[in-house]
Amino acid sequence: GKADIIISVEPMELLRYLPYLKENGYLVTDSNPFVNIPNYPDLDNLYKEINSKKNSILIDAKKIAKELGNSKAANIVLLGAASALLPLSDESLQKAIKTLFKRKGERIVNKNLDAFNKGKEVATEIVS
Repeated sequence: GKADIIISVEPMELLRYLPYLKENGYLVTDSNPFVNIPNYPDLDNLYKEINSKKNSILIDAKKIAKELGNSKAANIVLLGAASALLPLSDESLQKAIKTLFKRKGERIVNKNLDAFNKGKEVATEIVS
């Protein structure tokens, strides 16, 4: 129960780690499930459980990334959503994104920066 934030790319996985979250900690997850077991829980029940927590950010990161033209950037959307909660500046996170994707070219770097910024924007609307 000491984690400040739990970030997950999948809603059920997020719930597995709830015991590690401190009382006023934050949850950030993509709403899209990765159904890899036959008895995957009902999505409405998962969402209800996540939204019952005081500080939860449940977003459709996959859809946002796809709308931005980079369906593989859902994780970067989630990073943007969590960025205001992290003890790192936007500048340092954006620099890391540029470094990470530099070898893939400027277009991919910019797509990932767009994903980061959109995630931050969507999360700001949720927690405001």
